[in-house]
Amino acid sequence: MNLEDALLLHFELKLELRTAMLEGRQLDAAQIGDCCGCELGRWLQDEGRISCARYPAYQQLLENHRDFHLEAARVAELINQGQFDAAREALAVGPSRYSQLSSAVGSGIAELRKRLFQQFSG
Repeated sequence: MNLEDALLLHFELKLELRTAMLEGRQLDAAQIGDCCGCELGRWLQDEGRISCARYPAYQQLLENHRDFHLEAARVAELINQGQFDAAREALAVGPSRYSQLSSAVGSGIAELRKRLFQQFSG
């Protein structure tokens, strides 16, 4: 799996949430909340677990990824309920939980990429 592609897909989720908010479109919050439904989640549960479980960064990424999906589902529910101001606030860059978890997932992917590179090059 290409971890960079997985990261891009997670960033694209924010765009999907914002677009749905602007269009007043309903989202499948259960699907968004399923951390095993995306490519990164499947990799973390299978190949990533096999090759990276010994690294503390793996466990942290696993938890942050799960929490990220739960927070994205919460934002989707706000959008579905028409609570657009609350959803906009939840997606805000900076102190929002969504933003913090998104950054944590990105950092975790970068750390695992570094570990995997060291593992296979050394």
